[in-house]
Amino acid sequence: MATLRENPFPLPASLGRRNAPTLDLQELAARSATFRTLEATIARPGLERPRAVSSAHGPLRHILFAYPGYAGGEFGYRGVYEDLFSKLPETTRLTVLSHPTVTADLQGALEAASASSRATIVEAPAHLNFLVWAEDPYVAVQDAADDPPTTYLVEPFTFTRVGDAAMADLVADATAVQSTQSPLYFQGGNVLIGDDFVLIGADYPANTLALIDRYRHIDVPAGVDLGEFVRGLYRETLDPDRDVRYVGTKLPVPQYMRRRITVDGQPWTEELYLGTGTAQPIFHIDMFISLAGRDADGRYRLLVGSPPLASEILGAPTPEHAMAAIFDDVAAQLERQGFSVLRNPLPLTWVDDRSTRTRTWYFATANNSLVQIDDAAGDAVWLPSYGHGPWAYLAPIDAEMKRIWEGLGFEVHQLGDFNPFAQNLGSVHCIKKYLER
Repeated sequence: MATLRENPFPLPASLGRRNAPTLDLQELAARSATFRTLEATIARPGLERPRAVSSAHGPLRHILFAYPGYAGGEFGYRGVYEDLFSKLPETTRLTVLSHPTVTADLQGALEAASASSRATIVEAPAHLNFLVWAEDPYVAVQDAADDPPTTYLVEPFTFTRVGDAAMADLVADATAVQSTQSPLYFQGGNVLIGDDFVLIGADYPANTLALIDRYRHIDVPAGVDLGEFVRGLYRETLDPDRDVRYVGTKLPVPQYMRRRITVDGQPWTEELYLGTGTAQPIFHIDMFISLAGRDADGRYRLLVGSPPLASEILGAPTPEHAMAAIFDDVAAQLERQGFSVLRNPLPLTWVDDRSTRTRTWYFATANNSLVQIDDAAGDAVWLPSYGHGPWAYLAPIDAEMKRIWEGLGFEVHQLGDFNPFAQNLGSVHCIKKYLER
């Protein structure tokens, strides 16, 4: 007699067999609506039809700023922001990422500029250390498949400057702007987006190639040219309808250095080549290139900074460490690409820190400006100025920049003193992000 094998406890009455009920495919096919529910849903993240927000073309509809705790403190940036807010078009919406400690100060600046009704303040956590440079941690790209288009802050593979990598997520959490991430390397200040082209500083495609070699985070098809493959990825990510062009030089670019000098009979340290790149005279192309629209012949105009031109206006010799030959080489390469290149003064000046006996050289750049090219709203430019206080001698440069842009048919809005920003390698284009044009 077979051995009895009984469960010590009864099975639950609701425990049906795993193969029940039997799947009747004929019945399901007849009931097509039910059959469709069994099809897998395919979700494709990111943008269906990427269209980069231009650096110059279209009215200034929506701009993102960053106003960290120090902006309203001892550095006295509030006056610069208040002046800028008051001079932007009354139709421009503002989103400002702020620390709670300076929210009231920011509200005061917006009220003084009569801009409160069109502004949204996004409060970041007090512990997050982010900077004023709202331009850099992402590129703004709209999805043209949406109606109206959704703006995405497209972040690079990595961005390691203090807590700035969190800025896109904070804005996306609090507003209708979205964020996504790319496996490429870029920073917003090293990308300029024209009407049918995108300029990218040559250092960052090179960095992307180095990241691929190190992390193998991008699958490269066998037999393809790696450089052209990466260029295609930039185009696919930012805007398939715009041509991607790299900006740089093959001349050797000097790197940051310190040397001993004497000031008032005392030993000091002098900082040179602050912020140079590997294939770029400055690490971001928006520091020395401005987009200015097309000329009567249809060629696109680029303003490219020239230190010797600034020295000529100021009646002074050009410092050897102004890298004039490198700026000239970049300008010549852009001309060979078919651009109409106009040169503008780019003065190299310095700031002294008596407490540390340090003299730091920097470019007082007006190329780093806000540009609007639009038939309906009008062509306009917002220029930082530098002829203030100890740098009053730069006032002729401010006047020449105004003359150049007016000669191109632009209405010029001259802004306040941007020396404190330029001393930290940025200016007005760096403290904002165009979200919509």
